[in-house]
Amino acid sequence: MMGIGILNQYLAGWRSKAMAALQESRPYVEKGPRLSLALQGGGAHGAFTWGVLDALLERGVAVDAVSGASAGAFNAVFLAHGWLEGGPDGARQALATLWRRIGAKAAFSPLQPGLMDQLTGGWNQDGNARNLGFDLFTRILSPYQFNPLDMNPLRDLLADHIDFDRLSRSRRIRLFLAATDVESGHLKLFTNREITAEAVLASATLPWLHHAVKIGDRHYWDGGFTANPPILPLLEGGKARDILLVRLDSGGSDNPPLTARAIHARLNQIMFTAPLNHDLDQLADLQRMAHDGSLGGPLGRRLAEMRLHVIEGGEDLQAFGQSSKLNAHWGFLQELHGLGRARAETWLDSRNHREAEQTIAAASREEPCPSS
Repeated sequence: MMGIGILNQYLAGWRSKAMAALQESRPYVEKGPRLSLALQGGGAHGAFTWGVLDALLERGVAVDAVSGASAGAFNAVFLAHGWLEGGPDGARQALATLWRRIGAKAAFSPLQPGLMDQLTGGWNQDGNARNLGFDLFTRILSPYQFNPLDMNPLRDLLADHIDFDRLSRSRRIRLFLAATDVESGHLKLFTNREITAEAVLASATLPWLHHAVKIGDRHYWDGGFTANPPILPLLEGGKARDILLVRLDSGGSDNPPLTARAIHARLNQIMFTAPLNHDLDQLADLQRMAHDGSLGGPLGRRLAEMRLHVIEGGEDLQAFGQSSKLNAHWGFLQELHGLGRARAETWLDSRNHREAEQTIAAASREEPCPSS
């Protein structure tokens, strides 16, 4: 009897794995375009990206590959895991779970804005005394001093919701997560086979808040320092012709900063946007070479066909200030989600309109059939 019980357990496990493999290979009916996604980091502003992804998935967009740094890495991993669990609807549910859990954990944060803060400053807390004090605190003490046990609530969130073994085996959505090698200062890209909870945490580790994440014999900090987000890997690792960059920080400034607080904020902004600007310049140069024929082969053909699209928070996110990136109040996250959805829906509608115009123009150029 015991042998039969063991056999039944084995068969049940085999059937479970077979069904999981079938689900991963089953084609979903996708009405929209096929895209590779590049997701920028930006702390709590990553909820804007959640809104963008929510709208894209709802409208039937097929996701081919995703790159991300920091909050973009979290969005990428939850999207890919949710897709394996239940297709586009599963991805939407997983992303909603991610941000609800972040909002719930933030309720206990000392940086949580109070009612008076919200009434006087809205979600922009740049002049808030609590945030000013915390900023000074992190300049005096390192996380190895004020957080010796390296407590990180995001670690539990990943352990509770992501099956990394299954994610590492899957190739349904290719992942490229950026981290920064502390010792060399170079970019480290984690792909599906390498992605663990520690790899995701490494991509989102700000050195003034958390310990460097050790993986193997190397230490890693936030990927935003070296690629925010990685774009060029999507050319080699992705198959979609269209790449959509979700940009949380456009990096522009109308006037030079004059206060100490504003100067530090602008320096951080420049530091986290410089890698992306470099990649965009390099991509533009490569595309020019592909179009004029000086870059051939498979990469040249891929570059010539590739189209880059951008959805960005722009002035909407800039109005919230730099300190709001640490504000994970659930009300703020919901507002960011709504802004992201609205931007994505506008982009999708304009894209569909352009494609319809192109179809009509192409049809009008066709030669009429001779009458019989």
